[in-house]
Amino acid sequence: MKPLVTRRILKEYPLTLNKIADRFVAIDFETDGRDCENGRVIEIGACFFENGQPVKTFSSLVHSVDYLPPFITELTGITIDMVRNAPAEPGVWKRFVEFLDGALEGQEIIVAHNAAFDTSFLKASLERLGYSGTIRYLDTVDLSQKLLPYMSGHALNKVCAELQIELENHHRALDDAVACGNILATLMNDEDSLKKHTKRAVQKLSKQEIEIASAIFSMQEADWGILRHSNAVVTLYVKGLPVFSFVARSSKFYFLADADLLEHYPWAWTFANQKECEYGLFRIPIDTIDQLGYFRPYVIKKIEQAMETPFEDAGRHNEWKYGIAKQTYKKIKPHIHEVGLSSTCSKRKGRSVGFARQLACEENRLFDRIDYEHGLVYKFYLTRAIDARKQHQYELAHTFLRQAYRNGLRTAEMFVEIANFYKHHHKPEKEVEWLLKGAQCMNAINLVKERQLLLLRAAKLMDRQNSENKSDRK
Repeated sequence: MKPLVTRRILKEYPLTLNKIADRFVAIDFETDGRDCENGRVIEIGACFFENGQPVKTFSSLVHSVDYLPPFITELTGITIDMVRNAPAEPGVWKRFVEFLDGALEGQEIIVAHNAAFDTSFLKASLERLGYSGTIRYLDTVDLSQKLLPYMSGHALNKVCAELQIELENHHRALDDAVACGNILATLMNDEDSLKKHTKRAVQKLSKQEIEIASAIFSMQEADWGILRHSNAVVTLYVKGLPVFSFVARSSKFYFLADADLLEHYPWAWTFANQKECEYGLFRIPIDTIDQLGYFRPYVIKKIEQAMETPFEDAGRHNEWKYGIAKQTYKKIKPHIHEVGLSSTCSKRKGRSVGFARQLACEENRLFDRIDYEHGLVYKFYLTRAIDARKQHQYELAHTFLRQAYRNGLRTAEMFVEIANFYKHHHKPEKEVEWLLKGAQCMNAINLVKERQLLLLRAAKLMDRQNSENKSDRK
């Protein structure tokens, strides 16, 4: 199997910098000017920081090319003779991997200025030389743009000049890496900048969203926060933990619920998109704010659970203290009015209340298209089919699978489940037919691995059938 290095950029900062950056490694590469797939690193510089102070460094030129464009020499001062006399590439990278240690397993954060560039070369070089790993990285360009928005540019030398950080040999790997680490060490302790950042980033909410939120706020006093996400979902938090999410759409809004809630409140529901479905979320349409009273017990339970959950560490507490969700709540709090909820709503459990058209609850009953608005159920029926199969209820599983297929679900897992059904009924021809149909579907949407797995199972089954046929002839 080809070595794989996965990358994940950190988006929590700058609010959690005091914790996520206790120990990190700053890196910088000088390259031959080509892209990460075809180019090579000609110099590596890295420095580990602990509690904001450099503790150990790594620096080496790399003999990885025999030609350098003149503009690279002019920019960095590195000549082709320096590169040719440097240690060979495999040996340098072996020592560098040993230096990075836990950073290649995601234990420490890798920091770079314009980190997408450096980490792309890191990933490509490690994979080419046979190493695997998982890296988490942070970009000090992005960080300086957030905390120093008044600057006209955020190049490394400009940020260093602004923060009065020493940078002697710009465009040499070790000097740039140390400077990058010092930028992070300086900014992560700048509490005033954190406060200014959250003040600028406070969310703007519509009047309708504030009214809906105030209805939930009025249910119980708590350490509230509120945040509007880019996908228009508004989430209410208590001590940094989500307790209620909704989407406002003109005169109607939708309460985002999970499957556990639907077991106790089996009302009409819908999906808005496939991503929400992957997270197991449903949308319950609500006509009036008063109708939220029906869900009061559920919301209060979530609030109490959040209030009883202690802060795991100072980092999470700091994120909550200066977080956008908390600052947004503080800003809109003077405009929040108490919304009186109907006292009768919460007492009418088990009865239909306006929007809550209760569905029939016969055992094993399928939801029909008329039971929700858009009808695109993706993994709902597949999950039910798998549960039924595990309980040896194969006919029920087949019913769920037919519904999933009619609703447009096309995953390798679903085709395997259909094959399992025919395997139980000793119909190898149908089993092979659906495996091949699934492989064809996976090929059409460029899912190579899934296609191969389905073809492999089909091939083994056909080989077994051929062997049995030969035995019967004998």
